[in-house]
Amino acid sequence: MVTARRRMWLFLGVCCALLLSGTAQAMDWQAHKGSSIRVMFSKGALGSTIESFLPDFEKQTGIKVQFETFPEDQFRQKVLLELGAGTGALDAYWTFAANEGLKFWRSGWYEPMDEYLKSAKLTDPGYDLADFSQKALEGNRYDGKLVGLPLHQNTTMLYYRKDVFAKHNIKVPQTLQELEETARKLHNVDEGGQKLVGTVMRGKGAAATSQWAPYFLSLGGTWLDKSGKPAINSPEAVQSFDLYGRLLRTAGPPGAVNYHWYETVSLFSQGKAAMFTEANIRMPLLEDASKSQVAGKVGYAMFPAGPAGRKPTMEVGSVAISSKSKKKEAAYLFAQWITSKEAALRLQIKGIPVPRASAWKNSRFVAEMKNHPDWIDASLKSLEVADTNYNPPVVAVSEVRDAIGAAIVSAILGENVKTAADKAAAEMASIMEKTEKK
Repeated sequence: MVTARRRMWLFLGVCCALLLSGTAQAMDWQAHKGSSIRVMFSKGALGSTIESFLPDFEKQTGIKVQFETFPEDQFRQKVLLELGAGTGALDAYWTFAANEGLKFWRSGWYEPMDEYLKSAKLTDPGYDLADFSQKALEGNRYDGKLVGLPLHQNTTMLYYRKDVFAKHNIKVPQTLQELEETARKLHNVDEGGQKLVGTVMRGKGAAATSQWAPYFLSLGGTWLDKSGKPAINSPEAVQSFDLYGRLLRTAGPPGAVNYHWYETVSLFSQGKAAMFTEANIRMPLLEDASKSQVAGKVGYAMFPAGPAGRKPTMEVGSVAISSKSKKKEAAYLFAQWITSKEAALRLQIKGIPVPRASAWKNSRFVAEMKNHPDWIDASLKSLEVADTNYNPPVVAVSEVRDAIGAAIVSAILGENVKTAADKAAAEMASIMEKTEKK
């Protein structure tokens, strides 16, 4: 009787093992070997770095990548056209959820990643979703669905000339009031036979909104009021337009309304500005001794505090899959690979901040950055408190940014700030009335 029972359990055990072996499949990077995918990114340091990684991905997966990059404005237009056409010709693309996310989600252009991540067949067991910044993940969720895998994250910080500050015995500004006082003190001081500007920031309309946002939020501003209506003409918002415009008008460079990020970085790297506030991703450009005259002279600090505290912003760029793609699993393998721990570390060492804790703690990265511990410190502290709403949380982000950008330009030019803010709020309300309905 005992022998028969034992045989029965052995038989059942073998059956279960056979069933499990037939249903559970280990993750196979070469599952789509021989296929090809089309991927689109913005041209720049990120795009070119990823392109240099592609031979490794193609070798590991057997998937050929048709990788296309375009200048950012052109890239955004092309992605809109591709996704709007619904042909499925585009498989994966770079996205800023805080910029176009709500529009893309409501248009049905994002392929949710959740089921892919749960699949043992498709996801490497070492991928480790818990390693990501939770803010970065949450910034990519709509209606509870994850629409992109976080690839990189930027946060606003203060860049300043260590040598100039030391020479004039000036401390690093900790508040917005101190920032303005410092900018005025250092404006037009002589440094190496040329006059410095106290500060430089973006002033080119819509392009300036993401860098104006930390001033706006730190002064207590909110994009929308409690009833969901535009609040960009509140007293706090008016104060932020006034401060930003006054800084550039009284302590900035001539023609500041034409400055995008490239112009601000260029002026500072030429040794012509005492400080500026920008995304932390600009550090490698400033420390490239072959192109920058201030390499080794730059200090990095958190964005100064306002009445509402320190409110640096966080921009999260992610990899999304087109919902119309005919090669979604292959596209997912690419998205997973380029956001893996290994790829994240490679990006981090190249100076592209990533949303994985393991990359920031890695000894190789820390060794590579031994001359810039203040950049690491300021970045990490900023990311802990950063606000992901660097853009208004609306569908028509681009149109609203244009309206806000016009108010920023008015402030820089010294025009009536309250009038400009009221006009921007009215335009924003009109845009929302046409676009926010689900």
